[in-house]
Amino acid sequence: MRVFRQVVESGGFTAAATVLEMSVAMVSKHVLHLENHLGLRLLNRTSRKVALNEPGARYYERCCEILDQLEEAENGVGKVMEKPSGTLRITGPTWFSNRFFARALCEYRRLYPEVTLDISLNDAFVNLVDEGLDVALRVMQKAEVSPTTRYVITMDFALVASHEYLQRKGRPRSAEDLEHHELLVYSYYPKTLQGSFWDKPGWRLNNTTLIAQLAAEGAGLAVLPRLLFDEEAFRDQLEVVDLDFPLPSPSLYVVTHGRRHFSPRVRSFMDFFATLSAPICQRQAGGPG
Repeated sequence: MRVFRQVVESGGFTAAATVLEMSVAMVSKHVLHLENHLGLRLLNRTSRKVALNEPGARYYERCCEILDQLEEAENGVGKVMEKPSGTLRITGPTWFSNRFFARALCEYRRLYPEVTLDISLNDAFVNLVDEGLDVALRVMQKAEVSPTTRYVITMDFALVASHEYLQRKGRPRSAEDLEHHELLVYSYYPKTLQGSFWDKPGWRLNNTTLIAQLAAEGAGLAVLPRLLFDEEAFRDQLEVVDLDFPLPSPSLYVVTHGRRHFSPRVRSFMDFFATLSAPICQRQAGGPG
């Protein structure tokens, strides 16, 4: 089970063999014996990669649950809540490459120095199991709060543009006014977050940081999180544009696999981020208006 889990999280037999310090043949033999024992195939194999099939994904979740419990048990009765350790693999949107997120990560590492953070920022909603990730920070319109999904904060978004753009094109006030403007649209937002007035954008991009850079250069109007506004690169370049209708306010959540038992490092990270609401709210309030 441990070898199978490592193959999934490493993305292949060769990478897993390196981590486990085993031969590729031995890794393959372990997985084959496991599949023979279960009487079903767990992985789809190609010449380039391996991927979980549907039975494999279900079995992987149970393996992680069992192995995490075993890891806690091996640490000794009464020591389940000891200091987290090991590698924690995290994903989040690209615009989290900012000072606030950096400060939060530094504070987490100060509290849990034995945890190694492996961070991959990606604006797409990647599959945690397929990518071998532990937790994700995701901005969503609404999610059901559960042990695997923790609410962090309701994000404050605003319509922004550069001073130069507004002088050149004028300041819109209504949805109708937007028809005469260049719109920088984030391609991963569902329409519930964008509104119907974004149906015909001048730009469609999959990276929020690039959208902010383009807006600062005068390329058009963009809906951006205020959390970006305190960044030095944008503070003096972007203006908030007030409209006669409200923009949606999605929320930030920290999510993990659908397991009933989490490793100490996953539990500690989710608990830590679920307590960040007040500080982030206070910093957001300082953005431009």
